[in-house]
Amino acid sequence: MRRLIVLLLLLPVWAYAGCQSKQEPDTPRVAATAALKPKTVPAKTAFQRNFNNTASMTAFYKRVELQADENPEVRKAADFISNPFLSVNEPVLKHYTAQVRTNFKVFKDTIANLHNARYIDTIFQVNFDSSTVELYYPQYTKQFLLSYADVKSPNLALRNGIKVGTSRQELLQKLQGYKLFIKEQKNVVEVCDWERNSWLKFHLSKDKVASFEYEGYID
Repeated sequence: MRRLIVLLLLLPVWAYAGCQSKQEPDTPRVAATAALKPKTVPAKTAFQRNFNNTASMTAFYKRVELQADENPEVRKAADFISNPFLSVNEPVLKHYTAQVRTNFKVFKDTIANLHNARYIDTIFQVNFDSSTVELYYPQYTKQFLLSYADVKSPNLALRNGIKVGTSRQELLQKLQGYKLFIKEQKNVVEVCDWERNSWLKFHLSKDKVASFEYEGYID
């Protein structure tokens, strides 16, 4: 009789809970089902329009000003902006042409050295898909220096993967990996280092990179 009363008292609990109520993972089947549920992936942070990190970058460089040359983040940024196409030490012409994923032509011209007119330097232009990469080759150093680029084709990417067709979100996200000044105005994103000697300029259309330019510091 006492057992019957206990069963009657528990009956409403079973009736309301039912077999479809939440189950704890106390069996292999339930545990396996729980493991198959997709995990929530945090959404990527969307960058505000007219993104501008000038204030934060200025504060950073003021903090590290005395040790800037030894700071690994400063060196990483300087290395990238000095040559955003290649990470090779002292690259030569073939290193640049190897990055072009389509047919190209190389033109060269001569120019008197700005510091000493007795030296005749050479300018190489790699042309493809209405795009140009210009390399300056001083006679006295015999090094190929990246001086200018105007890229309108996805067949040449920067060393961090940015290229024509990259979304605005991915562009800003990848640039965040460097301590560089980034300023966006309408459909143009400008990027430069602390000394403002070298810069990148990305032109956007429909929130994607339509073309980009680069100008390097050549002394």
